[in-house]
Amino acid sequence: MTTSPQTIAQSIMKTFRVLPTVPAAASRAIQLLNEPDVDMGAVADVLLSDQVMAARIIRMVNSPLYKLLQEIDSVRTALIYLGPQRVFEIILTSCFLELTDTSSTSPLKMQHCWEHAFGVGLVARKLSSYGGNAAETEQAYIAGILHDIGEVILSQQRREEFARVLVLARERGLDLHQAEMEVFGTSHAEIGALLANQWRFPAIYVDVIRHHHDAQTDQMAPLTHLIYLADQICLSVGFCCKYEHPEQRASEVYGLDLADIEQQLKAIEGIKINDFRASLPAMVQQVKETVDSIYH
Repeated sequence: MTTSPQTIAQSIMKTFRVLPTVPAAASRAIQLLNEPDVDMGAVADVLLSDQVMAARIIRMVNSPLYKLLQEIDSVRTALIYLGPQRVFEIILTSCFLELTDTSSTSPLKMQHCWEHAFGVGLVARKLSSYGGNAAETEQAYIAGILHDIGEVILSQQRREEFARVLVLARERGLDLHQAEMEVFGTSHAEIGALLANQWRFPAIYVDVIRHHHDAQTDQMAPLTHLIYLADQICLSVGFCCKYEHPEQRASEVYGLDLADIEQQLKAIEGIKINDFRASLPAMVQQVKETVDSIYH
């Protein structure tokens, strides 16, 4: 009798030394931001209670991702300037940054993981923007940032086995999801979904995390399919966690060829393929500048 990937993922999580958690300040701030009448002063007070979180938020606000006209040096100013939705986005991004701290013992190079996460977030946001629904566009960005969270945690918690995943992926030309299935019998998608449930993430993000590698793309929920497409596009421009050295990644980049996924892209409401192609180089540059600003 074959054990399901979800059952194996549950067993693996029981072996984790310390189960990663969302910082209490972030969790409370997210709670406050979801209230009908948001008290931004209360949100600021909560965030300022966690010095590390506050510092990360300031760093994120001033990164090339937000392209502000002036530098912001306080959490309160950031909250007033950006508004609830952007603050929610930055808090979740900061949580992911904490989980991918450079001091973590992972065989993955976290800078590359960040490039991939930001890339998928920005590409998904751009694709979603053609539909004109602002709320869905922000969901797309957040889902893109979070979609591979299980990969980061699995690589940290099961370092030796994940090193084998990387070797297998490189030697046989597999993607990390396929190699994980061979080594673990489950994948970062299942691990990430279980973690997202424990962190009480909204169900829409849990679905993206669990199903963005599914074989049946026509059965994916709309947001999950959007992240699947953004993921493929980012891999094609070199935003990939599989390789450690830039020259290895460069040899994998074949440039953006939308021929294979153009039909799927056309299913996105209001999509303008030529406009999307033209916007991609600027997004790639924005991702690189943002990640460089975080790591230097």
